[in-house]
Amino acid sequence: MHETLRLSKVVRVDRKRAFEAWTQPDLLMQWFGPGQMMPSEAVVDARPDGALKFVIQGVSPRSGQEMTITFTGTFREVIPSEKLSFDWVVAGDPGEPTLVTVEFKDVGAGTEVVLTHEKIPNEELLNRNRLGWGAMLEKMASLLEPALAGQTRNV
Repeated sequence: MHETLRLSKVVRVDRKRAFEAWTQPDLLMQWFGPGQMMPSEAVVDARPDGALKFVIQGVSPRSGQEMTITFTGTFREVIPSEKLSFDWVVAGDPGEPTLVTVEFKDVGAGTEVVLTHEKIPNEELLNRNRLGWGAMLEKMASLLEPALAGQTRNV
């Protein structure tokens, strides 16, 4: 039996900006990695059957060890400012690719980013993904929101 993880984070930016944070390598390079881990490579071809690849490096918040982790996948669905869905392969993990869907929904304060990670093979990986994705959503929000605050002051 497979596990499913669902997380959400409200960010005070519009859907277009939140979507760009997931599809533009220059933005991904600033937040995609849990804890102190940061990407050394981000390749995103955000179209159906387009490839994605992230290489993150640094001290793992889970193990405290210096690590390099490679993630690869293929986009299944891309709806600008609304939805991304992609196969997700973590180098060294067992089993078939998992499936990650990121949805961008209007809410009063901005955009709710809803991440659903399906086909996770076991509870250990479910917990690892909960920690990793949760930390990364926080970093994404802290990247996007100061920019918004700066724009607001300059209006």
